[in-house]
Amino acid sequence: MKVAIIGAGPRGLWAAEELFSRARERGAAIELSVYNDGPVATAGGLGSYQPDLPAEWVLNVPAETVHTRLGGLNEWRGDDDEYPSRRVVGRFIAASWSALAHWVPAGCTVQIVDHRVDEIIPADGGVAVDGTRYDEALLATGHAEDWPGALAPDSVEGVNTVVRAFPPGNLDAIGAHDTALVRGAALTFVDVVRYCRAGIFYPVARGGRFMDVKCHLAPDQAAQLRPALRAAEDSIRGAAGFTELIDALADLSLDVLAAAGGAGDKAGVRAVLAGRDGTDPVEDLRASYEVAVGSRAWTPAAAVGYAFRAAYGAVVERASFGGRDSLGGERFGELTTTLERVAFGPPAETAGQVLGMIESGRIRTDLLGRGDEDLTALAREVGATAVVDAVNAPPGPVKGTVAGLLVERGIARVHGETGAIMVERDGTLVGQQHLAAAGRMSEGWILGHDTLRRGEHEVIPAWARRVSRAALADPERVHGMPPLRACLEPWAQRLLADNEACRGLIRDFSSPVNVVDAEPLKRNAAELVEAAAAEGVELRLYYARKANKALAFVDAVRDAGHGVDVASENELRQVLERGVRGRDIILTAAVKPDALLRLAIDSGVVISVDNAGEYERIADLAAGRTVRVAPRLAPDPAAVAPTRFGERKDTWLRCCSSARAGVRVVGVHVHLNGYAAADRRVALEEAVRLVDGLRDAGHELEFIDLGGGVPMSYLAHEEQWRAYEQAIAAQPHGYAEPFTWKADPLTTVYPYWQSPTRGAWLREVLGGGTAAALRERGLRLHLEPGRALLDGCGLTLAEVAFVKERSDGVPLVGLYMNRTQCRSTSDDYLVDPILIRASEPGEELEAFLVGAYCIEDELILRRKVRFPSGVAPGDIVAIPNTAGYLMHILESASHQIPLARNVVWPAGELDAIDAAG
Repeated sequence: MKVAIIGAGPRGLWAAEELFSRARERGAAIELSVYNDGPVATAGGLGSYQPDLPAEWVLNVPAETVHTRLGGLNEWRGDDDEYPSRRVVGRFIAASWSALAHWVPAGCTVQIVDHRVDEIIPADGGVAVDGTRYDEALLATGHAEDWPGALAPDSVEGVNTVVRAFPPGNLDAIGAHDTALVRGAALTFVDVVRYCRAGIFYPVARGGRFMDVKCHLAPDQAAQLRPALRAAEDSIRGAAGFTELIDALADLSLDVLAAAGGAGDKAGVRAVLAGRDGTDPVEDLRASYEVAVGSRAWTPAAAVGYAFRAAYGAVVERASFGGRDSLGGERFGELTTTLERVAFGPPAETAGQVLGMIESGRIRTDLLGRGDEDLTALAREVGATAVVDAVNAPPGPVKGTVAGLLVERGIARVHGETGAIMVERDGTLVGQQHLAAAGRMSEGWILGHDTLRRGEHEVIPAWARRVSRAALADPERVHGMPPLRACLEPWAQRLLADNEACRGLIRDFSSPVNVVDAEPLKRNAAELVEAAAAEGVELRLYYARKANKALAFVDAVRDAGHGVDVASENELRQVLERGVRGRDIILTAAVKPDALLRLAIDSGVVISVDNAGEYERIADLAAGRTVRVAPRLAPDPAAVAPTRFGERKDTWLRCCSSARAGVRVVGVHVHLNGYAAADRRVALEEAVRLVDGLRDAGHELEFIDLGGGVPMSYLAHEEQWRAYEQAIAAQPHGYAEPFTWKADPLTTVYPYWQSPTRGAWLREVLGGGTAAALRERGLRLHLEPGRALLDGCGLTLAEVAFVKERSDGVPLVGLYMNRTQCRSTSDDYLVDPILIRASEPGEELEAFLVGAYCIEDELILRRKVRFPSGVAPGDIVAIPNTAGYLMHILESASHQIPLARNVVWPAGELDAIDAAG
């Protein structure tokens, strides 16, 4: 999917970060183009956050609130100055763009286009941006640089120097000898007087007042206020009209006064809310400054300002998307204008400088309240030699901008009262499908939309969710985050498509139920035998029984003429009872009690001898009978990773230097961890040398047994595995929204996609002369695969018990199973579950699957799972390809919850391992 974002400021950056985060979670492929009027890499085209802005032009929100995926502004710059320069923010944004380019999700691309966009129109089921077609576009252009109400250079008669405050270079034309008339008395005015060299400034504003200084409660006072704030937020969200909103703000303001240790002043609070407070603009500014620095008790204005800021999120939620219409419309607009003055003013440091300039006479307030009068006349009155326009373009679509053109052409609809472009909650323009907007052009329709802060509303994240969903090839597929689609055998596909069959299995055998089909085992085994034969090597397979306890697999390998590898007395007895001959069994248990050894000796089983002491015990237990053994070799740790299994070659040569009565050394066994073919070749080379040494000592060896498994792949697509690897690496850096439980890094996981596997892997192992060494010595090769033979041979079905939220709001889906019923030595099973629905489709849900044990971290899968159409109790979650180790290696009946039962498919009957009970 091709997506365009127009504007690379804070909103455009947020949108790109959210879009890529969602694309990573969902496996969406997105080609992103970001249009910006200027180079982003140097922050040169970032409007209000350019790198060459004056140091005096500071941020108006605390630095601690500014975050991108790169992290927090304070952490990035290594400073905790509360209100840093805006040019620092620009550099942070530029650095964030660079970091985003480094963490582009697999399958996605991004390009920054240094180009000023003039036209955006819906076209051909998408959007044309200056003639280039995109599937989706987002307009995030921020403040307009020019607007019809701005002062022109010749707009004030008799004054040659008429400049706009931005860019700041304009102000360099004004010198210390100039008297400057400044249009506007808000935050841009503060920037002007802190940078401009004029000798005297005359601010002119319609409201006739300065913005109050932001005042903050101490941490303990803020904690005391918290219950009242929560109650006020609830009241604001539920306010039926303007009166209820005012009452909630008034009550909260009184609570602020109480928390600050001041006296309640209902009349004063109500006066501030009505805009009838204050008598002198300078004294009002001074009062707010003194409250902010702690030299004056809190005033009603300071309390109202704090209350409005604290509850702003609830006000935004209630008033946005047309909500203001039921809050009195224009009355609500007048209220927000009033409260912006007391809530969102300058920090104390800059306000203190303004007060100092007033006291010194450099700032004169004679004209402050005369903003409606003719500027030419006012300039003559005070002898102004320069005029500075410190009034920014108003919110909403501005004529002459791309947003204004959208309105003129009827592409964008505007709100009747505010003139703001109306958008849906995901930012999509009302009446459009593929064109969205976020930022100042919608201010009024969405309150507080134009801000550095993230989280005041959900337009950007909601847009990213919608667009990333549209980019999916199969948007309705349930998947883990990011997607890891399983390979599915035809039998499993048929079963999972049969809703009634799955429900019947749960109904008849309870939840969870393990469903097994041994048919794929035969194909998997044949692949290995054929690969060895192609290299001229005789191969015998010994199915690793510990991989799954179902006896159907023992029957399958017996009937196919293969052997079985057992690791306990019960496993051995069961295998013998299924008719497997002793000579077709190898015992590889790491620890072997005497009873197990006696049974193996009695049954003619080959015993893999782990250590010299065990060799002596076996010789003693033989008691005149013949026992076949294969010493377990621990290869040179300088050549391969150290292993706890077996003894070094020289130990075995000493131990077996002479024959023991009844003990026949018939082979050498090696057990390695991991699948590296090179390590296997090294181990086989050393095993061959041990064979030669043992033969020289008079033993007649027939085989080398290469234990430790054979690689397989669970996943259908390599690119999904690579995308997962990138996502798990990005998670701790903030470029992947945490998609694992508590941001678990999952450091120990099976390679769920790998290459080569099975036959191709075995041919690689036998390369480099290894096959020739076996042939020359007349040695068979034995393998002990479990997982690789069981590939495609089973799945687990579990019924959904509940859908709820953790105490902090994290969605949870409970299953009638426990985590040990789908767990191996890997930190997680990184394969997507499959939903068999019994409920009606609902809203999208992203949740963690949790189980039955009374443990906080009782997770079935540690990746979050996306249910595009929801999930409900009674639905069934299928976990595919669990036969190899996942079903039984760690299963537990803790809490005395019965173990899962094992059903052979397609017969639909209990496996003999359960039927006997």
